[in-house]
Amino acid sequence: MKSLMRNLTALALVLASAGAAHAIPLSSLLGGASITAGDKVFDHWALNFYGASDGRTFNADNIDVTPLNDGGMDPGPGLHFSVLNGEFNVTGDGLYAYLDTSFGFRISVLDPGKLIKDNSLILTDGFVTNLGDNGFYIRETIGTAAGLDDLGVKEVEFSWLDGTGLISNLTDVANFTPMQSIWVTKNILVWATGIDETASLQGFEQRFSQQEVPEPASLALLSLGLVGLGVARRRRS
Repeated sequence: MKSLMRNLTALALVLASAGAAHAIPLSSLLGGASITAGDKVFDHWALNFYGASDGRTFNADNIDVTPLNDGGMDPGPGLHFSVLNGEFNVTGDGLYAYLDTSFGFRISVLDPGKLIKDNSLILTDGFVTNLGDNGFYIRETIGTAAGLDDLGVKEVEFSWLDGTGLISNLTDVANFTPMQSIWVTKNILVWATGIDETASLQGFEQRFSQQEVPEPASLALLSLGLVGLGVARRRRS
């Protein structure tokens, strides 16, 4: 089996240990809770849809969400999603087995001097089977309101496809004008075809880079300084 887990286990463990004590189940967030990383608040969580070929239901208790506070201005604060108990595992049924889900949330700043200027998405943990057609894919939109993509779209994928082999697009970034708040919508697809195939998405993270904005008082002082400089130049002339 070709395994993303082998390549990125150390990274996944570091991310988990950075804030494991503060992990919140996705079920709590969908129930109205919020989570804070640095000065960024993640709230208004909503499950848009969930479907699976085998009729299973979604257990959001199996997704732990951990704040990442170690990114400074770039890559910035963020969230790590740990998928537990095989919640995003799919084994082929001989035709096409899948699970397909979408959820979203809002990110806003507590410090108006640190605006959000981009968003990265990274696959950190999981595996696919190196035969047939199986894998996992996340499409993520960034917008000025829930469900919109006017600020950007990101796509990551780890899969094995007949005739193509391994697809390993583990990271993507969307850049946009610095904002005080943005909305993120994730669409996650995990699939497998043959009965000997299993795809397992076990972890992913995202970060939100920041841009410092001068405080109004600083701008006023700068303006006064420029005016003073102009007066001095006129006097010398």
